[in-house]
Amino acid sequence: MISKKLRILMLMGIFIIQVIVVKSQTYSVNPILPSGNPNPTDGPISLTNHVIKVGYMETGFSRNNFTASKGNVLWWMWTGKGLHSVVESTLENPCQSKVGGFNLGQHTEPYNITMAVPEDRTYVFFSDVADDCKKGMYGGINLPQDYTWPKDLSQPPQQIVTTPLGPTPTATVSGSMSIAAADAESTSKSVSNSSSTYYLKESSFGIIVGSLVLIISILIL
Repeated sequence: MISKKLRILMLMGIFIIQVIVVKSQTYSVNPILPSGNPNPTDGPISLTNHVIKVGYMETGFSRNNFTASKGNVLWWMWTGKGLHSVVESTLENPCQSKVGGFNLGQHTEPYNITMAVPEDRTYVFFSDVADDCKKGMYGGINLPQDYTWPKDLSQPPQQIVTTPLGPTPTATVSGSMSIAAADAESTSKSVSNSSSTYYLKESSFGIIVGSLVLIISILIL
């Protein structure tokens, strides 16, 4: 038969193990969240995203005349059939690549790539595949107010009017992005973490009290 002293030591060991387990569970649901801007002296981080469908209506860009600021993210999304590209050009020659300009390469669906706007200025882009550009596959960012495209080029397709939002680029069928869903998800996670922490704290209290009652009951017997 197990002596009374040994029973007490065993129960104390069980109690200590219970406390350690509960503590580890409680802390696991309280992650340390990084701040939005770790350096308080830096400017605000841009969370604006622009979705541009490449190959929209076969030979076009879903957005071909819009504004974007330095730090904004351009989300290029290849759609439809055929090979297309995104190459930087100039206002004077929209269908000729600009020396030193960006070139995202030739791709087919599915393919996505993002790039940040390096500075506040005008950008012109086109597809250099075959005669895509002459068929209207070109566009511009921050175009001059009175600028008109060369008359020898086919007009680009009517662009999708969107509201650029973020921070996570989630493309929809209209080519826009939704921040409401991201905010709702963030709020939901916050509430969920808070509720989980509360639940575990309540559970830990119950386990500790239950263990104490069990020990006292055995000692009395």
